[in-house]
Amino acid sequence: MITTMIIANPSSGKKQAEEYAVRAKEILERSGSTVVVKLTKQKSDIEKFAKTACSEKFDQIVVLGGDGTVSELGNALKNEEYRPKIGIIPAGTINNIARGLGIATNMNRALQDLANCREKKADAGLINDRLFLSSVSAGSIPETVWEVTDEQKENLGPMAYFIEGFKSIREEEPYSIKMNLDGEEKEHELSLLLIGLSSSVAGIPNFFRNAEYDDGYLYMFGLKKSTFGEKVSVLTTLISGSEALSDENNKGFICKFKEGTIENDYITNVALDGEKGPSFPFSVKILPSFFTFLVPQI
Repeated sequence: MITTMIIANPSSGKKQAEEYAVRAKEILERSGSTVVVKLTKQKSDIEKFAKTACSEKFDQIVVLGGDGTVSELGNALKNEEYRPKIGIIPAGTINNIARGLGIATNMNRALQDLANCREKKADAGLINDRLFLSSVSAGSIPETVWEVTDEQKENLGPMAYFIEGFKSIREEEPYSIKMNLDGEEKEHELSLLLIGLSSSVAGIPNFFRNAEYDDGYLYMFGLKKSTFGEKVSVLTTLISGSEALSDENNKGFICKFKEGTIENDYITNVALDGEKGPSFPFSVKILPSFFTFLVPQI
């Protein structure tokens, strides 16, 4: 008998997560699973429920929430010797982690897929002592991410991030970034630094075109100080998958690495899976095949 704990954030999914949790319970029980539903009232509940699932050796945890909720679950499981498999019913604004894993972002479709899943090993990233499952970013645009209110997310959806991000483009201040990636020293003046685990970033499916959640690498995108027109050109090149971004002499570039240290000449916080994260300097590395996720059958 498979045992499943469903953890739902009631404020996610236009406040329909509780309803979807009940539906998920019915689907899983029909598939032969014993199911317990836990609803969070505060962020710390995720850790409490996750630790209970580990100590009681639940086979799997199904989480209903956005990237922040899934990331909190990952951090709660980070130091556990036993970690249940993880299923996701994406109920957030961007749902980037689900996208990268190939999980449907439509909640009804994700529910249907629950009954016929396969297991997939996936890497995680570690920045200092905090785990991330989607991305780390720094610069004037990412700084707006944690300033977007819950009300804006609910009313505007993904557009809330783009509106706030667009406001900051003309006010950007490039940072002098020093980094050591896999033993190689680099230095750039960057207005945007982004590190991701999979091909999907910020809801863009092929941001890191060749990245896979289980390839053992982190991927970095750097955007140098540039005009608005140059930014549009870099974005077009990024979306088209041109190999030009492998050249770090361009206005925008992409590289991959396994571990590194990054510092700058201005103390600022990074955005970590859509939430406010640690400040510079920081160390970052890949944790290969760290979690097992439940994903749709191919």
